[in-house]
This record gives sequence, C-alpha cells and structure tokens, in this order.
Amino acid sequence: MTSKVVEGFSLTHAAILDGTTGAEEVAGDIYGIRSGTLAVDTGNYDNTGDDAVLSTWNWLNFATLTVQAGYVPFDTIALLSGATVTSSGTGATDYYSMPLWDELSLNTPARPVLLRVPAKDKDQNIRNLDFVLFKVQFGPFSCDGPSSKSGLLSNAHSCRHAIQGAHILRKVSFLGRKNS
Repeated sequence: MTSKVVEGFSLTHAAILDGTTGAEEVAGDIYGIRSGTLAVDTGNYDNTGDDAVLSTWNWLNFATLTVQAGYVPFDTIALLSGATVTSSGTGATDYYSMPLWDELSLNTPARPVLLRVPAKDKDQNIRNLDFVLFKVQFGPFSCDGPSSKSGLLSNAHSCRHAIQGAHILRKVSFLGRKNS
C-alpha cells in the first residue's frame, strides 16, 4: 500500500493546459524553471459580540502564480500574449520577431495551468505533486537583465523571464467537475 504522507521538493515543471481535455498545449511547456511561487491572497473577518470574538471567517480571494525560467520559445510567448510570431525568411540570417507589449496582449483569456513538484512518500517511493489551477489570468511578459554578473543577454531564448498570473476562483473546473 502506498503512503499518503509525501515530502515535496521544488517546482520543476509548469505547463499551460488546453482547457478542454486537460492535455498540455502544444507550445504550453515552460522550459528551464529557475523558481516558482504560488502566493495566496486571503481575507478574514472577526464576528464580535459582548466584547469578544465569537467566530472568525476566512476566505480566499485569488492566488498569484509567478514562474521564472531561463528559456522560453517564441511560440509560448505568443500563446500567453496572443501575439503573432513573424519570421524574416530562411537561412543563416533568419530572425524571429513579435510585439511584446501590444495593448491586445495585456488582457488575454484566462487559461488552466499545471504545476508539478517531484516528491517522495514516507516509504521513499517517488511521487509527483500536481497542482492544477483552472483559471489563470496572465499578466504581461517581462525580463530580468541583462546584468553584468550573468552577461549580456541578447535574445529572448536566453532571457530570464517571469510569467505571472492570478488564479481566479471558479465553481466548475475545465473538466466539468464542481469545485467545493
């Protein structure tokens, strides 16, 4: 029998899902993750009476997902921004380009996202902890650098970037299951 007690390690995989079947989008894999966070924004209310707290109500507003990676294909940026990748042609001098911060790319449709954390259970069996966020509203693509310590980063493929989005609560998952 397997154990339900697991120890998770760092985030190693993030992918944008297709929203229908739960499969990863063709260009949805986020390569080379350096760091990732899922920060929850909560609120609370103390119900008071007779000069005492009678009960406390807690709720979840949203969760902010931030993934920083070292390599992202133009197709993934296009998927996140809705922009089109253009090519100069073919050959050794070929280059690709796309608008990074076009007005239309700042408010793209929400998408489901998979986060994978490798883990071990208490019996040392290898496991994966998969977190599926059903509705992530992505913010604009951004880069860190270039900086003198990491060298001159001259193209988007070697650019450290942050993908940030807010997980918005839904009553039904993209697979049609009710969330409680």
